[in-house]
Amino acid sequence: MEQAHTAGTGPDHPGDWAVAAARMRIWRDEFCVLHVAVDGCRHADMRPRRVFPISGRSSCVSFLNDKGEEALLLRDPDQLDPASAAVLALALSRVYCAAQIREVYDITEAMGVSMWGVMTDRGYASFEVVDRERHIRLLPKGRYLITDADGNRFEIPCVFELDERSQRLVETET
Repeated sequence: MEQAHTAGTGPDHPGDWAVAAARMRIWRDEFCVLHVAVDGCRHADMRPRRVFPISGRSSCVSFLNDKGEEALLLRDPDQLDPASAAVLALALSRVYCAAQIREVYDITEAMGVSMWGVMTDRGYASFEVVDRERHIRLLPKGRYLITDADGNRFEIPCVFELDERSQRLVETET
């Protein structure tokens, strides 16, 4: 039996063990509810999350139940059968959906809240950032991840590829 124990788990908590992809099947029902089966044991209404969501690189995907608790841990998701892999990829793309900022028109500030007006790959957007330190993250190679006051995500894939004015505006906020 191919399982790896997670700290603090044992036979009383079989859902907490890392599961090999060959033992797992993932699908959506007619109501778009995500289901996961491991060795025939079905789990309904699961929510996948990357173990390392910012880099996206991980050999594991966590599945949360309807209470937000980790119920399953998938090891090597790239080894899933093609149908399960497609369902998982779509579910993860919805969770980690981020509009890509192409141009920054303006950033204004009032009482510590910055208001952004931007053009994204999906059209014009305006949003507020409440806490710059927590919600504007500089990543390697000039990449930024920005989370607005409503939890929406925006990405600047490479700040150096923006026009000069946009770069200066972003620089004032970081």
